[in-house]
Amino acid sequence: MARLGITLEQVTTAADALVSEGQPPTIRAIRERLGHTGSPNTIHRHLCVWREARPMASATAAALSPALAGAIAAEIERAAAAARGEIEQRLVQAQQETTELASAGEALEAEREALIVQVAALTTERDTLTGKVAQQALALDTAQQQISSEQQAAETARIELATALVRAEQQQKTEAAQTAEIERLRALLEAAQKATISAEQQTAVLQARLEAVSERASRAEARIAQSEQDAHQAMQQHHEAREEAARLRGQLEAMQHTSPPAARGKSKNVTAKNSGPVQESLDVG
Repeated sequence: MARLGITLEQVTTAADALVSEGQPPTIRAIRERLGHTGSPNTIHRHLCVWREARPMASATAAALSPALAGAIAAEIERAAAAARGEIEQRLVQAQQETTELASAGEALEAEREALIVQVAALTTERDTLTGKVAQQALALDTAQQQISSEQQAAETARIELATALVRAEQQQKTEAAQTAEIERLRALLEAAQKATISAEQQTAVLQARLEAVSERASRAEARIAQSEQDAHQAMQQHHEAREEAARLRGQLEAMQHTSPPAARGKSKNVTAKNSGPVQESLDVG
């Protein structure tokens, strides 16, 4: 009787437990968690189903207000998306090929187990026939024809046993070839994962550079705002100086109109002496 294989529920439970413990859910680790039982092909097929059912994390880029930072972020996202798309396509193709090989391996494994059962049955039958031959040897004179028939049946059983052994040997060779192909696909998968990690690292470096550029731009904007504020204050002070000069001129003219004639002469002299700085201030204004 063929042994029962492990179920999808057992593999998913073991994989979830390994992930919660911070360990990678590999075929070897899951098989050890299940008590060193289960076919690697079956575990691999169930593990592929488990991985496809898990949600994939989506990467989000931080929104930046400056136009230059937005352009840089868009270029980074485009490059990262292109790299991820190519790598994910390779991973999907490798997983599909591995799944097909695993299914074929399971079918061949089932056929091998069936042949083992047949070999065991033939061996038992052969032993039974051998015992019968030994017993009938004592009555050779009276059962010669029956012994000859049993010997022919035993020979047929031996031929079938040899055929089964040849099939089992061929099955082992096929399994060895499948194992080598699985190892090759694993190597391709590891290379794709390394490429994914490298792309993520490059994205992180570009993101750090973008943040540095954004910080420098913010500092430059702050300096520009301070300069504009200083200029505004200087203009306001200049305007106040002009108003003060105009006020003083008005007062001086009023004094000239209201003073006596003799005083006006003195006032004109004073005006001539004092109007120089005021006029210069007005001219500057």
